[in-house]
Amino acid sequence: MKKSAKKAAVTSALALLTAASVVTGSLFDSPAALLPDDGAPAVVYNMTTGLDGADDDDAGAQEDESEETRRRGGIRAMLRMRILRMPLIVRMLVVLPLWALGSVILAAAGAAWTLLSPVLGKLAGFALLLALLAGSFALAAKAVFPDLPLKKLFSRRSLVALLLGAAGLTTADAVLPAVWAGYAQVRSIVFSAGFFAALCCVCVPFLLREQKRRLAAADKEAKQRAEAPKRPEKLTFTDAGGTFTVQVRNVDV
Repeated sequence: MKKSAKKAAVTSALALLTAASVVTGSLFDSPAALLPDDGAPAVVYNMTTGLDGADDDDAGAQEDESEETRRRGGIRAMLRMRILRMPLIVRMLVVLPLWALGSVILAAAGAAWTLLSPVLGKLAGFALLLALLAGSFALAAKAVFPDLPLKKLFSRRSLVALLLGAAGLTTADAVLPAVWAGYAQVRSIVFSAGFFAALCCVCVPFLLREQKRRLAAADKEAKQRAEAPKRPEKLTFTDAGGTFTVQVRNVDV
């Protein structure tokens, strides 16, 4: 318990330090903005004079700013003011290291986003295409076999087929613009046709396998019924007094 509590306290402290660093790094652009020794925050006012109708329209648009944006700006300004009102020695020894750490984290996050955003965009597009393909497949299969459970519907073979179909569509959409100059004009048509073809390649084999399985199960059940022992029509008993025959009647229970 003590180790778990100590580990949770260290994790919470690191999370709080990171959050404070990121907030401080986002509030100030440079150390010079953080360390003005005037005892009060520097406030810059932007004044706009309406010279014509266009300037009046711009002023009106600024006045129509949303309440949420104003609230965020007010919170940001309040935080800056509180930090700048701290003693200079506190800002140098505490706030400045937090700002440096936050600036490094923000710069690294920005660089990572710049590098990964194309990849993440491709992955998001692939995931969306896979979801659309899986949903269309489920609707088609449920329309033919309404009693089929989703567990059997999305079997391993079906999932592999869906992944291959989505990967093929994504690859074709990425390669065709390089080899077909007019692909951009007909992209929607080609992509729709490819989506339909991929859906057919997934649905048709599955439906045929399911139909074959159901026919085999029906044939097996019919054979079992045919091989079941039949009820005898007569029963014969023999004892010392002679032989007796009893007629068996078919009585439905």
